[in-house]
Amino acid sequence: MTLNVSLLVPDGIVIACDSLATLSQALKQQKMNVSAKCEKCGNQFEIKDVEVPPMSVPSSTWAYSQKLFPVGKRVGLATYGAGFINGRSIYNHVIELAPKLPGAEDGTGDFDVICDAIKDYFHQQLLVEMKGVGQDPNLFPDGWLYSGFQVVGFARGKNGEFLARRSHIGIGKKAECKDVNFPCYVTGDLSVVSLLWANPQGANANFGAFSLQDAIDYSKFLIRTTADYQRFSGNMPTVGGEIDIALVTNHRGFQWIAQKELYRKLDAEKR
Repeated sequence: MTLNVSLLVPDGIVIACDSLATLSQALKQQKMNVSAKCEKCGNQFEIKDVEVPPMSVPSSTWAYSQKLFPVGKRVGLATYGAGFINGRSIYNHVIELAPKLPGAEDGTGDFDVICDAIKDYFHQQLLVEMKGVGQDPNLFPDGWLYSGFQVVGFARGKNGEFLARRSHIGIGKKAECKDVNFPCYVTGDLSVVSLLWANPQGANANFGAFSLQDAIDYSKFLIRTTADYQRFSGNMPTVGGEIDIALVTNHRGFQWIAQKELYRKLDAEKR
């Protein structure tokens, strides 16, 4: 799992992630008998030996996963859920995909086009993986989610002005992309945030008055509080490690505020 936090404030967008990765093992469940009902006649009957999807169980963690990425010059992307897809890490996919997205590298790309391309790419990668291991996507519930993304950036409005944008991409049985306009948006393990917030949008905080530094500090507060709570809970943690933070503004694009040293060196070598 993880915890992604993004904040839309007057001067830009702050987006932050933890670095803890949780390894899960798939437990193959036995076939089971299922009760069913005929839609036409209403008769009850039993379907025997129904194959059910495997159940994932957390088994171990490590604290240096990269979950926050620049997509070209003006877009930021944070991921939660599964950290690997089709045999490769999300990091590996993103650094290969980003230069291929239309207009991402030079900052001229359309925000919606970039989001749709990310959605389609990762959904196709998931379908290829499932086919390779013999899993049928149709066996999973419609709301089943394998991984998800927050994408933040700026796009031109109807009057030509630049507007802050945030989209949530869900990758599972289906792939969906939707705009999210809440000032503060969290994805991943929400168990602790839901205790802190009086409502799902976190309206108990005065986000409209936040400076960029306030937004950075509040993002760290949500992630650290979740990690500290889990540390003492006795359960396997899903949030922890270093906190990566980036700022996206209309004038300067994507800028790192805090980044793990290893990935900072890798990014410097790539440039």
